[in-house]
Amino acid sequence: MKLSDFSVVNYRSITTARKIKTNNMTVLVGKNNEGKSNILRALTLAMDIMKIYSKDPRSLQIAVRPYLKNHYSWEKDYPISLQEKNPNGWSSIDLNFELDEQDILAIRSMTGIRLSGCIPVRVSTNGAAAKIDIPKRGTAAFADADNKKKIIEYVCFKIDFNFIPAVRTEYDALRVVDSLIEKSLETLDTNPDYINAMNKIEELQQGILDGISNQIIEPLQEFLPTVRNVQIHIQNERRRIAMRRNTEIIIDDGTPTPIQQKGDGIKSLTALAILNIPARVDRVSVVAIEEPESHLHPESARQLYDTIMSLSQTHQIVLTTHSPLFVNRTNLKENIIVNDGKATPVKKIKEIRDVLGIHISDNLTNAEHALIVEGEDDKIALEKLLPSMSTKIKRAIQNGTFIIDYIGGAGNLPYKLSFYRNLQCKYHVLLDNDDAGRHAGSEAERQGLLDVRNVTYAICNGSPNAEIEDCYNKAVYENAILNEFGVNINVAEFRGNKKWSDRIAGCFLSQGKLWNDAMEKRVKLVVANEIME
Repeated sequence: MKLSDFSVVNYRSITTARKIKTNNMTVLVGKNNEGKSNILRALTLAMDIMKIYSKDPRSLQIAVRPYLKNHYSWEKDYPISLQEKNPNGWSSIDLNFELDEQDILAIRSMTGIRLSGCIPVRVSTNGAAAKIDIPKRGTAAFADADNKKKIIEYVCFKIDFNFIPAVRTEYDALRVVDSLIEKSLETLDTNPDYINAMNKIEELQQGILDGISNQIIEPLQEFLPTVRNVQIHIQNERRRIAMRRNTEIIIDDGTPTPIQQKGDGIKSLTALAILNIPARVDRVSVVAIEEPESHLHPESARQLYDTIMSLSQTHQIVLTTHSPLFVNRTNLKENIIVNDGKATPVKKIKEIRDVLGIHISDNLTNAEHALIVEGEDDKIALEKLLPSMSTKIKRAIQNGTFIIDYIGGAGNLPYKLSFYRNLQCKYHVLLDNDDAGRHAGSEAERQGLLDVRNVTYAICNGSPNAEIEDCYNKAVYENAILNEFGVNINVAEFRGNKKWSDRIAGCFLSQGKLWNDAMEKRVKLVVANEIME
């Protein structure tokens, strides 16, 4: 089972945010005070109410009151603009769950209802009460109240939801970590050995408490003669909660240090690392994260991004952000722009740039994909070669959605990749397979800007080092080099398995020509300009 989409109606600033699709990583972006966090908190409200219901389906209204008292105020959370018109209005969150074959069979076994593959659940509240219902469907079977109840119980029991708010204070950060540990320890409540141990603790504690009761009854009777007995008890639920709390986390990164003394980045990463512990496969595992970049150094933010991406492999992530780093570049439609109380899937990368306030030059306005190469000569050559090899690439270059850019030296790679990441461009890198290229690629990987999937090296069989020029047909440019520089490359110095620039250097030097970095650049530009479209 998984959450396929959800809608929010009449919650805070959100009047109609319908059918927000959720997959592995859904990102809510928008300007300040447009309602991103409100959508996330509405989802949290619905999931929390469903979890409360799953623990005691018969007593939802009683059990939910303390929660609503702290998490929903009608005067603040129902849209102010609608309060006069709808003095008894309810906020509602619709959740659509996609069922797998096991879920379909389980529901059919319980109710006899044949489902097609999804089930909608509506959670509503007005602050005084909460309702969970299945909106009207085509089949008459859902008119049966008992069947509805069974399905709602089934879905609620399946939910595994966690909300990580933006870290505002040290207390907030530690509370997130503590609550996740407490939630994990809660699973012991059904363990027979743990139950026996808790019963023994209760027995030992009650013996002490009974002794205290016996000691205070006589003094009390002196002042209150009508007192017949005194009993002191520890509530079982509070005892269990106490056993799950007050944990201490020591992180040893050279010096063992309590997590309280670590920075916000470490605390956030610790919380997500706990969430990354393999979850039960039969649960709807959803993690809502509010502004993960909050209070983090850029390097820590990149580490957090990698952790969230790893988490999205096994959980459904819904997050809000103002940072280009956390935008979903893999699937553009999973980015949702929140504006004027509504939520709309992104269609073009330009929409994200506009809402995040990213200003770029005219030639990059439509860019969605970028090929990053080392030198200007590589750019010139590939802008001729690639369109001739693919009509799709040709169209993309013509309409500006695909660009080729150069870094002007392998050492500039991290800066260039950071630039394109902030522009929300997907990028691929083509590097020479030499010491400079390999070092640049390795450094970019170390900084989390590059991985094996989106880098290609110019590798030629039999050559320990190679450049893109090693892939060109010599016949295309040999006359140009002879005419421009008076150097013949049909000589022994040009043969062998050294990389292209070393072999060209040998030709120049053997024929009495100077060779340096400036000359190498000139020669490569001549070669690039000879490449035919």
